[in-house]
Amino acid sequence: MLEECHLRDGMLMCVCGAISFGLLAIVSKIAERKRCNASSLTVSVFTWAALFMLGQSFRLAGKFQMTWPVILLAAGLGVCAAVAYFAFQTSIARGKITIGWLMMNLSAGVPALVSIYFYEEKLTLLKSVALGLAFVSLLCLFQGNRLESTERISREVR
Repeated sequence: MLEECHLRDGMLMCVCGAISFGLLAIVSKIAERKRCNASSLTVSVFTWAALFMLGQSFRLAGKFQMTWPVILLAAGLGVCAAVAYFAFQTSIARGKITIGWLMMNLSAGVPALVSIYFYEEKLTLLKSVALGLAFVSLLCLFQGNRLESTERISREVR
């Protein structure tokens, strides 16, 4: 019963995180279109999130211990996340949000594959279909980009 509750809460947090991250992407695009500093907006949002999580960590301090290697790993991965989001913002500033957003969502396949490989997570039929569809959507994305580029070049030649 307790494990089922944790699983439900974990899935709820995943959905909330995905929705929040999606809203951040939309607000970033709006900021970019209104000629606001989208990077400052993102730094502000992530700073508030980090402060909130730091507060949560101190609140729960009696329930867990973090070692310095874990803290350093978390800081390094935080920097990687910041670079990834900056790259995403740069891509939507120079191109279409659909392409940048799809690529960012497809990057979720990386931890899924790592989890299957390193943690020997069971690869069910449904997970296999989901990963296969993600790969197909990536192929469609690149094909669509190529067709758009070809059409744009042919219009410019005329």
